[in-house]
This record gives sequence, C-alpha cells and structure tokens, in this order.
Amino acid sequence: MNFVLVIFFILTPIALIYLCQKAPLLDKLGAVVLAFGAGIGLAACLDLHTIFTGVEVINQQIQVTEIAIALALPMLVFSIDVRSAFSLAGNTMKSMGLALITVMIMSIILAWAFDGKIDHLWQIAGMSVGAYTGGGPNMAAIKTAIDGDQAIFVTMTTYDILLSSLYLIFVMTLAKPIFSRFLLAFKSNQSEQNNESNTFDQMSDESAHAYKQLIDTGKVLHTLQVLLFSGIAVAFGLGIASLFPESMRSAATIISITSIGLSFSFIPYIRALQNSFQLGMYLILVFCFTMGTMTDTSIITNLNLNLFMYIGLILLGSLLVHALLCKLFHIDVDTFLITSSAAIMSVPFIPVIAGAIKNKEIIVPGFAAAILGYVVGNYLGVAVAFFTRWMLGT
Repeated sequence: MNFVLVIFFILTPIALIYLCQKAPLLDKLGAVVLAFGAGIGLAACLDLHTIFTGVEVINQQIQVTEIAIALALPMLVFSIDVRSAFSLAGNTMKSMGLALITVMIMSIILAWAFDGKIDHLWQIAGMSVGAYTGGGPNMAAIKTAIDGDQAIFVTMTTYDILLSSLYLIFVMTLAKPIFSRFLLAFKSNQSEQNNESNTFDQMSDESAHAYKQLIDTGKVLHTLQVLLFSGIAVAFGLGIASLFPESMRSAATIISITSIGLSFSFIPYIRALQNSFQLGMYLILVFCFTMGTMTDTSIITNLNLNLFMYIGLILLGSLLVHALLCKLFHIDVDTFLITSSAAIMSVPFIPVIAGAIKNKEIIVPGFAAAILGYVVGNYLGVAVAFFTRWMLGT
C-alpha cells in the first residue's frame, strides 16, 4: 500500500500534463497551478487515510515532497550559466532585503494590534518571521530556539499551508498584471547575447508540450545522466548537512544541495545535458500535487479566526508594503515577485514562480535571495520573538 500511494503521487502529474496538452485553456493556466489545485481539491473531497488504511499517509507525503524537491533543485540549475544569471543579483538582493524588513515590521505591528487576542503571541510573531523569510525549516528551528508551544506550532503550520497556497496561486496568475501597472518592467540582459549561445534554451518552452522531451528515446541517456548527477548532488548535500545541528539540518540540506547543483552547472558537460530542466519541473509538479493533498481543509470549520487573520495580514501587508518600497527604490515587477516569493515561499518555489511569470533569467538570482532568507531567517525570527515579548510585556 505504501508503494501504491507513492506511485499515485508520482504519476498523477502525468495525467495533469496530458490534460494541459489537450486543453489550451488549462495549458495557459499552467501545469503547476493545476497540480496544486488538484491536490487541494483531492484533500477536500477524499480522506486518503481512509482509502490507504494501515499506511502513515502523512509520512509518505512528507517523504515524497522532500525527495522530489531534493532531486529537482540541482536539475533546475544544471543548464544555467551562473555568471550570466548573477549579473541580475544586485537588484534582487536589494529587493530581498526590503522583503525581509517588511515581514519583520508587519509581524511586530500586527502583534501590537492583536495583543490580548491571541495566546503565545510573541512566539507566533517570531515563528511567522521564520516562515516568511526562510520557510518551514526556519519556523521549526525558531520554535525549538524559543521553546514554542507545540499546539500553536501545528495550527500555524496548517494555516500557513493554506494561506501560502492561496498566495502562490495569486502570484502565479494575477499578481504580475496588477503590479505591472505601477512597477517598472523587467529588462532582460539576454538581448545582449547571441541567440545561438542563449543559456536558457532548455527553459524556453513553458507549455505542457515541453514535457514530451522526457519520453524522447533519443534523449534517454541524457535524462539518466541528469538523474545520476542530481543524486550525487543530493548525496553530497545530505553529507554536508549532517555536520549541522538537528534544528538547522533541513535548511542546511536545501542550501547544500542547491549550492552543489550550481557548482555542477560550471561543468560544460553537465550544463549541456538535455532534459535537466524538464525533469526538474516534472518533480516540481509531483511536489506541488503532493503538497496540495496535505492541506487540512477542516480548519475552515474549526478556525482560530484571530490567528488566521494575523498570519493572513502578515502575508497581505508584506506583499503590499514590499511593492510600495520596490516602487520607491525603482525595482522591477519580476524582481519584486521573485523576491517576495523567495521570502514567503522559499527556495523550492523559485522555479515555479519564474515559470509562472515567464522569466527564467531570474531563477538563479531568486535562489540567491531565497538562500539569504534561509541564512538570516532564524536570527531575525528569534530577534523578533524576544523583541515582541519585551514590547508586549509578556
């Protein structure tokens, strides 16, 4: 039964890709959005624990998402010319700095506004900063660092999955048209390069038809080598991460795997392999669908309204204030969206957002911004937690 469940998570995206290939409207929406939506819809309609009796469904879901992301991250950067991509990183880092500051300010201001309405508010403020500067691993690390309440942590995690899913869908669909009205347009540096040496050729086809390359018998050897090199990157990354304390291991694993994948992209032979990006994106679909099935839709009937509003307002407020600051500092709309996503969604979602806004040039700068969030997220979260406790006198 474990095997059947895992195969279900891995193969369902094939059906979604097929639907996108047959229905242009779905293809325009995007396979990633469809994968998330299908997962959430499945969670709302079916109880996988009932269907797969005797199986630790949540453990299988976590394992599938972790393995899919671990293997996908190196694949997504193998074919990228890092030197070219990092020419964009200066503006990206400026925007990421604004995003981090915005999340901290919103968490503190809202903690003052919700004082007396939510238990353990100072802990929630700190964990929220961790969640929306570096991601779930940072939130867990901060929970350990401040000895956070377990029940509050579980509830926050559930709300975070739902709200972050809504945020992700918004960023991938409506955000760019809306924010393009007052933010600068992105200026590509790829126009300066010869079209024959375009380093993003593998990523140029954003439709579901691009996945047909994965079943091209002439590219099977390339695909297998991509999988092999990705496995090597993951193995080295896990080895490096094992040297870190348990509370930092998840973040260290992601950072190490991403860094090793980037280092492999400097090897011409690996960078020239076909299907690395397509295979990585397929694993992203597996990740998105499985994450969607983890959404606990019962929280709607047992909603802690104040806590839900606090987290939701951090997301909404951070997005809007960050956009205003980007306007002030002359930062373009694509950089704004990728850094906002880097802070709120973290490393694994950078390729998802880049694909949705149709700009693969900002994947590596986005990775750099998200890694910055991982690195400083724990420090910022702990600092905000204790500052909020002092401010509220709790």
